[in-house]
Amino acid sequence: MSLQILVAGAGIGGLAAALALARKGHRVEVLEQAAAFGEVGAGIQLGPNVTRRLHALGLAPGLASIAARPAMLCVRGAHDGRELARLPFGEAGERRYGAPYLCVHRADLHGLLLDTLRHADGPASAVTLNTNARVRLVSLRGGEAVGVESADARAWEGDALVGADGLWSRVRAEVVEDDPPPRSTGHTAWRALVPQRDLPGRLRSDRVDVWLGARLHAVAYPVRGGDWLNVVVLAEAPPPPGDARDWDQAASLASLQQAT
Repeated sequence: MSLQILVAGAGIGGLAAALALARKGHRVEVLEQAAAFGEVGAGIQLGPNVTRRLHALGLAPGLASIAARPAMLCVRGAHDGRELARLPFGEAGERRYGAPYLCVHRADLHGLLLDTLRHADGPASAVTLNTNARVRLVSLRGGEAVGVESADARAWEGDALVGADGLWSRVRAEVVEDDPPPRSTGHTAWRALVPQRDLPGRLRSDRVDVWLGARLHAVAYPVRGGDWLNVVVLAEAPPPPGDARDWDQAASLASLQQAT
């Protein structure tokens, strides 16, 4: 039975859900609050459980073109550099888990999903992408359908609604009574992307490196086919001033040094 599905949010989760639903024969309306489709952020690690699902959606060739394939995971102490553990990836890991371990830039993965939907034929062509569609109201209609109204008074009706509109979800607030807002964990993440060609040889990497310390940890791994290195340091520290809903805020080296 083909259903009409509404998906609020056109990030990685929303577009992946839309593609999966369309491949099962459903009609999908994607509602994105921004004026244009896009993704911000830095790196993301995709374990075999994730890449297996992306391959099932027909994305294996495109994923291979944007991803880095780390050779291993190496975990060290943050203060003395002592190796604590390692886990091989590569061909051995793929044979063991049935799918590869990949590292990508979030914007690259989002672009792959968006391009797949925009140029789809067959079942995936049943996805309609809408921008400037900020959800204002969600209503149940007779218990059999769900209605969504946007801030500019456009309306959609479907058999089901998928809330993929992020941490500050408007959909969740509409359908869950007394839903508490997200709270700060007391941690701050400092992120950087560096072209590997600009690094000295000893700092270039084809693996996932993790450093663990008291109240902090750091991660570095290649993205964009291995050409760039993604670095993240997380520590117990108050967030910088500004809107807590804005994940991308300016930070200083001094604040990072103070936190670590």
